[in-house]
This record gives sequence, structure tokens and C-alpha cells, in this order.
Amino acid sequence: MLNFNYYQGGLCLAALLFSLFSCGSETEDPCAVEFDQLALLENVADNFISPAYNNLQTKVDSLNDAVNAFCAQPDASKLQALKSSWLSANIAFQSAKIYEFGPAADYQLRSSLNNYPVFTSRLEYAISSQTYNLEIDSFAYTRGFPALDYLLHHDSETQILNEFADTARQNYLKAVCQQIKQKVDWTQDGWSAYANSFKTTEGLAVGSPLSLLVNQLNQNYELFKNNKLGTPVGAKVSYIAAPEKTEAYYSGQSLILAQTTLNASQALFNGGNGQGLDDYLDATTVQKDGRPISQLINEQFDAASSALDALNGQSLADNIRNNFEACKSAYAQAQNQVVYLKTDLPAVLCINITYADNTDDGD
Repeated sequence: MLNFNYYQGGLCLAALLFSLFSCGSETEDPCAVEFDQLALLENVADNFISPAYNNLQTKVDSLNDAVNAFCAQPDASKLQALKSSWLSANIAFQSAKIYEFGPAADYQLRSSLNNYPVFTSRLEYAISSQTYNLEIDSFAYTRGFPALDYLLHHDSETQILNEFADTARQNYLKAVCQQIKQKVDWTQDGWSAYANSFKTTEGLAVGSPLSLLVNQLNQNYELFKNNKLGTPVGAKVSYIAAPEKTEAYYSGQSLILAQTTLNASQALFNGGNGQGLDDYLDATTVQKDGRPISQLINEQFDAASSALDALNGQSLADNIRNNFEACKSAYAQAQNQVVYLKTDLPAVLCINITYADNTDDGD
């Protein structure tokens, strides 16, 4: 049950929001609600985080095997197998990257594995000079899944195979994949040790598991909105389109990655068959415009998902070039969620949003 000592930090903000919402008396404290926080945390840990990390580790192990097989014998069939393994691992990553706290934060899982667009000149120089350190910021945009997207898809199959006759290029491919595997293995091992603390620590103070969960749900959603959609459609620069800044630009797999991220966020919010943040919101009985906030959030998730589904094919870049108004609509639907998810949700639950927006936090 809620320990009232934990939510004092959010009391003033919640009192302000309480005055805006329609339900409850003037003397009622909107933070004072009985809810089994530990049931929510256990559900999230056991049914979301652990399966997401397990699946990611399995897919990355397969990716590493595919890289080694391809480098041992670079041919068309092994290149296709490697591309398939890359996509499977990248899709798995989209569901795991929400949880950038605990060991994932320690090892910078998200910001190490998914910064884009790729700095192609720097990447090619690193290969030709055989001088690189993928752990330092200078190589933040030449590593992770985006680097593999470039290396495996940036030209025709014949040209890619010709390029990988070069041992230096093979070594760079192996180094990128090895870093992915290392970060995922470390995060998985760290989570095994951290999970019990996550599941058994109540409270809403900054740094508590619930605070971390709500903050990362929000930050990951903003990265989805801004990096996957906003930047390529030019939302902050008078809609001057930049299709070359889409995720997975070279493979054209951007839409499935975006939809996977969105679906994972909504699933986490609802908690599946167990306790979720939607249940916590409902327990407060606080409403907005006469409606449960959980309902408003789910409707906006659905609207954003439908807008993505309305785009054609797999490539967001092609849609930006040929179906621009639909892309702007998808971004607008994603933007509409922010007031519910980043303002209303944390205010009602008395959780402070503490992260700073940073485009280098990966996506």
C-alpha cells in the first residue's frame, strides 16, 4: 500500500493539479489513495522488463552468430540472414529501451545502441584508418543498430559483398556487434541482481522505482515523438522535411520500429493482465474534462497508432517524400499525448518529472 511519507515531494504540484480537475472535495488530498504499488512493480518487473531483456539477449546472441558466420564467408545467403537477425534484434530493442534505469542506465544501453542518423563519413574513416573507440562520444553516431543499418543496407547487395571482402570492414562490423552484445549482457546480468530491489521498494520520491518507471516511460515516448517522427518531418523547423534523418534509413524499416516502440509504451502503461499505471490512475478517481485520464491516454495511444498505420509501406522516408501530410498528422497525434502522459499522469500520481530532454539519449 502507499506509504504517505514518500509522496511529500509531489504534494504541491498535485494540489495545483487537483484544483484543475473536476472530481473530489476541496479538502481531499489527491495523492492520498490506497493502491498496491508493489503489485504494479512486480507485474512490470516479471511480465515486462525481464521478458524484454531475455528476448533482446536471445536476439542479440543470434545477431552476433550471424555476424561471425557472414565474416567467415561473406556471401549473399549469409548477408540476408544477417539482415534478418539485425531487424529481429532491433525490434526486440524497441521494447527493452523503455527501461533506462538501474543497470540499463549504468551501461547507457539506449544511448549506446541507437543514435541516428549515422555519421557516415566518420564511420568510413574509422574503418579505413582502423582507429576507433566505440565507447567515446566521438563515435556515438557510428555504432549500435544504426551503424549496422548503414553497413548492411547502404548500397546494392553486390556492392555490400564487395566491401566486406575488406578485413578492416569485417572487424568494424564485429566491433559494433560485440559492443551491442556486451551492453545487453551487462544489462541483463545487472537486472537479475537489481530486480528484487525494484519490486520491493515502495514510494514516489525521486529515484524510487515508480518514479523511474514514469520518468522513463515519458522520456522514451518523447524520443519516439521527436526523433522517430518530429525531426524527419521538420516539426521544429517549419516542417522542412529531412527524410534522411529517419531511423533505419538505409533498410527502410523505420515504421515497424516506430510502431513497436509505441505499442510497447501502451502495453506498459496498461500492465497487461496485472496492475498497471492505468489502474493506479483509476484508483485516484481524478478525472479530466469529466473522463478518466487513463481512458484519455489510451485513446491517444490508439490515435497515434492509427496514424502510423495510415502510412504506406515500411519506410517513413518514402512517406515523407510522397505522403507528407499523413506524416505530419502522425506527428501531431503523437504530440497530443504529451499533455496527458507528461503533465497529467505524473501530477495525479505525485511523481516529479526529473529528466532533461537530450537528443543524444538515443531512441
